[in-house]
Amino acid sequence: MFKDKILIGAVIGILADSLKLITNYTFWVFGFTKVVFWQIVATRFIQKEYLYHKLAYIVGAIADITFTSLLGIVFVYVIYLFGPKNLWTKGVGFGLVVWVIVFGTLLGQTVEDKLPQEPTGVVITLIAHIVFGFALAFFTKVLDQDKLVLVKRNKLMRTYKSKGE
Repeated sequence: MFKDKILIGAVIGILADSLKLITNYTFWVFGFTKVVFWQIVATRFIQKEYLYHKLAYIVGAIADITFTSLLGIVFVYVIYLFGPKNLWTKGVGFGLVVWVIVFGTLLGQTVEDKLPQEPTGVVITLIAHIVFGFALAFFTKVLDQDKLVLVKRNKLMRTYKSKGE
């Protein structure tokens, strides 16, 4: 059904991001964390004193949605390259890898300098990324009706075809 893997991957990434943000916001409402993801993302672009300003949320939102669109595209291509078997495990694993790469390396010190986190806040980001991984798997399963299966022609060339063909 969906021949454009980039578009469907972006949509899957945005939908999964919505669930990740709902998770983060829910924990924020109940006081388990002092910041929301959009503030955390904005630390790469905005100075510390402006991170609670409305524009920080807008900048963080644009960056977050753009990045999760890219992650959705990458996830869709990973599934087509390696197959849909163990989709849920691949989704959670992908979410955990993203958490380690983004929060452990790319944003790590920047966030710590600008928005110091308590241990519970860090655990909330971990939980939200597990939800993100599950959501990637769920929306990939629900939205991608092609169900492409790898067919090996020879050891050097791989092609894909729909199951129904």
